[in-house]
Amino acid sequence: MNVFSTTLCIGKMHKLPNKSSVIRFRISAALVCLKSMLILAIVAVYGWAFATHDRQLAVIGLWLAGSVMVVLPLRLMISSSCQCPLCRSMVLSRIGCSKNTKAKNFFGSYRLRVALQILLRNRFRCPYCNETTEVTSRR
Repeated sequence: MNVFSTTLCIGKMHKLPNKSSVIRFRISAALVCLKSMLILAIVAVYGWAFATHDRQLAVIGLWLAGSVMVVLPLRLMISSSCQCPLCRSMVLSRIGCSKNTKAKNFFGSYRLRVALQILLRNRFRCPYCNETTEVTSRR
């Protein structure tokens, strides 16, 4: 274990540059989680509607699918400005960069893992540079 990794274990983490970036990260993380929950709800509602031959449930599934179409562009706009303070990669957007070999996913999604870490632990580990960032402002 080298000196740099031991300082990270003590509690020295990177921080976001300002308060507005903290707000953007939290909103974007909430939208990523909302989109995932809506997709799970659509699958459940359509499965139940198919099993029970209920047309009203199918209409509810259509409304849920429409809400995903509203959330998706909003999430893409906000998450494009959420960058790791160290490597400057967009952690809540899909980009063509390769992930770190130690990066972990949650149900096959690196973004969902980062979003849950932001919302539940108030910090996240970048899947590209594998450094921990605290979701607080430096100032």
